[in-house]
Amino acid sequence: MNEHEFRTLLIKATEDRPAGIDLMPATPPARGRRPIGFPLAGRRRPARALVPIAALGVAAAVGALVVVLPVNQSSAQAQVAAAVANTSRQSYRIHSTSGAKTFDGAFDPVRGIGVIKEATTGSETRFIGDLMYSRDRSGSEWVVARRDHAELDDAPAVIKLVKLAPMEPEAALEQLRSATDVQEERSVSGQGWDGQRFTFALEAGARPDAKGGAQEKPADATGSVDVDDEGRVRRLDVTFSDNGHRNVMDFTDFGAEVTVEAPPAAEVREEPVEKAVHPKQKVQ
Repeated sequence: MNEHEFRTLLIKATEDRPAGIDLMPATPPARGRRPIGFPLAGRRRPARALVPIAALGVAAAVGALVVVLPVNQSSAQAQVAAAVANTSRQSYRIHSTSGAKTFDGAFDPVRGIGVIKEATTGSETRFIGDLMYSRDRSGSEWVVARRDHAELDDAPAVIKLVKLAPMEPEAALEQLRSATDVQEERSVSGQGWDGQRFTFALEAGARPDAKGGAQEKPADATGSVDVDDEGRVRRLDVTFSDNGHRNVMDFTDFGAEVTVEAPPAAEVREEPVEKAVHPKQKVQ
């Protein structure tokens, strides 16, 4: 705060003082004695010199209110955003369903590693830094590519969620920051935790079609997110409006040790960019 702003604040803090009221009236010394530092008779300092000190106290109180009130008035949307951030700071295990498929995995966002497997086919994806190793089924050849979400930069959050869940839970959770109509619904609990459920919507704005003609609107989505008393996401449940497809992700075992190793080099090939589902950068 510069000097001008400080003076303005002092003026505002004292401008409603009733006329004739001295915020800190001077107290005369006891008869017959003069306390150390008290001015001699006839040289008494004006009481108004003390008013700015009182004003400073008032201004400090006003400033304290400005800082404290937003914290006490946190919105449902802010609580969900905070939960997304908290979840990204710890390792966890995940159980996920996407339609009829079931996945299990473990991720450590801080170290940038993770692994997730599909139960039926045995397909597996390993994340190590910015590299992603994938294979279609157990025993098949591994394909390596760089994780690159550049093609999703301009996509609505609902489209990003479709592409990222359940394979990349951290990136999927980030889309909740764009959620609308976030409401605290009710108390919920799970194994070893209690928390609150929030409902939300993800809206997809209209975009030009592939030929640049009439506008087309991708599917919207609605869902709920459970946040435990420690401020971490425990469950994300999303349903897409166009076909009723549902993605559910359950987060457990926070702080669990996660170990991921790259496959043997002899079993790995680089994924051709033109065949990639999401174009990846060439691995150097």
